[in-house]
Amino acid sequence: MTATATPSVRTGILDCVQVNLALLAERRNGPGRHLALGARLRFRPEPGPDGLPTVDPPPEEHLREGAALVGLRPDSFAHRVPARELRAMAEGAPVVYAVADSYAMPWLPYAGRAHMEHGFLVGAHRDGAEVEDAYDNETAWGPARPGRWTIPWEHMPTASFACTLSPVAGYRAPVPELSLDDPAAYVEAYTAHPDRPAALRRLTAETWLLTRARHLHAAYREHLGERLGAQAHLRGWDRLTATAFIAQRRAERGRPVPDTLLPELASLLTADREVFAVRNHRP
Repeated sequence: MTATATPSVRTGILDCVQVNLALLAERRNGPGRHLALGARLRFRPEPGPDGLPTVDPPPEEHLREGAALVGLRPDSFAHRVPARELRAMAEGAPVVYAVADSYAMPWLPYAGRAHMEHGFLVGAHRDGAEVEDAYDNETAWGPARPGRWTIPWEHMPTASFACTLSPVAGYRAPVPELSLDDPAAYVEAYTAHPDRPAALRRLTAETWLLTRARHLHAAYREHLGERLGAQAHLRGWDRLTATAFIAQRRAERGRPVPDTLLPELASLLTADREVFAVRNHRP
């Protein structure tokens, strides 16, 4: 393994689909471009696992929208790509963006432990697949850190989808947008769910996504020269993410969990409208 050179990419505020798209955006379009991934702040939950709503979009939709925001176009799109086909794609392009199940990714702590759709970059190396992954997170099985790995092709997972990405001519930085639904039904679904450990496991992932999205949106607005005054609000989201993780671990051990967790979630979601209101923005 070797460290990935990502000095200008804010890996700690990007999710597992965005982070490697961000690498390509920086390398092809220059410093700061990846922050445009945060241009649109959304809270539009959809039905998800265990009968609970989720803010996690389908990976392909997430990639296509993110690529457009940073001025990239997906090319040579393929679905259900086994290792031999992924190798053929990588041998014909400088780099391929792929999404697969983290359970089958030997470079991640999730390998053999947790299923999650996860993006990575892959190129062809004489000794196998050259994988690059800038994902940066503390997991229940240890830290995931940015790096490069050479993996034998036979140990590579089948990709849910894979593509190459090329720059779009005439790019213009996207204008910040908000689309924030009322949080009441979302919070109530997690409050009323009968399987508390399952609800808290899902809520831990949800708060992680919600918090990173808000940090990314704030970073983009500040990159454009705005002064949001959002730091206290963002610290509140950071605390909530930590509280959700602790609550999940306590529930798994049959111990009581903080009764402030869901009311605080509702309060922060409601406050988003005021904190992130778009005022007098000039593209």
